Amino acid sequence: MLQEKIMEKVAIFITRKKDSGIDVLLLRHPYAGIQIPAGTVEEDETIHDAAVREAYEETGLKDIILKSYIGCLYEELPEHINIISQKTKVYARPDESSFDWAEFP
Repeated sequence: MLQEKIMEKVAIFITRKKDSGIDVLLLRHPYAGIQIPAGTVEEDETIHDAAVREAYEETGLKDIILKSYIGCLYEELPEHINIISQKTKVYARPDESSFDWAEFP
C-alpha cells in the first residue's frame, strides 16, 4: 500500500509598480513554457521560506519581501493518479539484471 503524503507547492507573483500600472514577472522555462516562479516546499521548510527560496532560485532576485499571502488550494488526487515524491530510479527492464536508465529528481 502506498503511503499517503501531502505535497506542498508555492507560487510567487513578483510585481513592480510603474506609472502605467503593475507589472508581473513571468519566466520562460526551456521546457515548461511561460510561467511564474514556483516550486515544492522542502521537508521542514515553511511556506514563507519556500517562497523566498524559489523566487531566488528562479530569478536571482535577493532580499525578496513577501507582501501578502493570497491563499491555498487543497486537492486530493483521484485514486488512479500518483505523484513521485522522492528521487526514483527508472530501470530499462522489469527484471533484476536491468541497469538504471534514468532518475526522476
